[in-house]
Amino acid sequence: MRARLMKAMIAAATTAALVVGTASAGSAQAATPRAFAISSDGKLMATFTTAQPHVLDWVRVVQGLTCGEPRLIGIDFRVQNGLLYGVGEKGCIYTIKFPPAAADVIVTKVSQLSVPLYGTNFGVDFNPAADRLRVISDYGQNLRHNLADHVTVEDTILTTPPAGGPTRGVTAAAYTNNDLNPDTATTLFDIGTATDQVLIQSPANAGLLSPTGALGVDTGPIAGFDIYSDLTNGKTSSVSAFAVLNPASGPSTFHTVNLLTGAATKVGEFPLPIGDIAVALDTN
Repeated sequence: MRARLMKAMIAAATTAALVVGTASAGSAQAATPRAFAISSDGKLMATFTTAQPHVLDWVRVVQGLTCGEPRLIGIDFRVQNGLLYGVGEKGCIYTIKFPPAAADVIVTKVSQLSVPLYGTNFGVDFNPAADRLRVISDYGQNLRHNLADHVTVEDTILTTPPAGGPTRGVTAAAYTNNDLNPDTATTLFDIGTATDQVLIQSPANAGLLSPTGALGVDTGPIAGFDIYSDLTNGKTSSVSAFAVLNPASGPSTFHTVNLLTGAATKVGEFPLPIGDIAVALDTN
């Protein structure tokens, strides 16, 4: 009974947060924005349009990493200032300059997670409403970082009721509705690569997971996820979800994702192994 009630509450919350984007959440084909990607080893960055993942307009080595870390584990745009951020495997947080603003991809440390990361693969995304950086791991870690005061909160581990203990194999995360309108709600979606499912994490701080449906793709443990918000007068009018998945054999593949059913639709293949993506913000 408790599990059914929890699922009903999560479904209601998700529907409310997706009202402005229901049409595009279903098809995820309304927008063809520019996106950025990091390689699966976290050492390269590239850019492409969401309609042509096989065409990388540039590929650069990530330069400027500090903290003794060799790679980035995730990237995302922060709606509050429009900048692209990256998180390193030792917990350093960077802003990222990229062409044409800079000739190369240059990262600059701006903050540091105050809680050590544990896990192998991670999901990174900004909560647009709370302005907090969410970091999850395949070991069930669930962190929330404030860039203003550099404090990291260790939220409740990821769990899938009614089962107890940490839920393993959740490796990508994305929030809906990237705008600054105070009336806009947001929902956190994850990709569980161990179960090949799209998951709702709600409440996000409580780490409670509920699947929306199967991806329909047998993916490996490395995945990237982002949700683009199409804005009208500064408010989200539709959303489009995108994912990079890495099957056990074959190249990294780029997909649109139906958030309500979980179904992934292949757009194309990348010419190099990709670990995470960040879709550029709509500036309308």
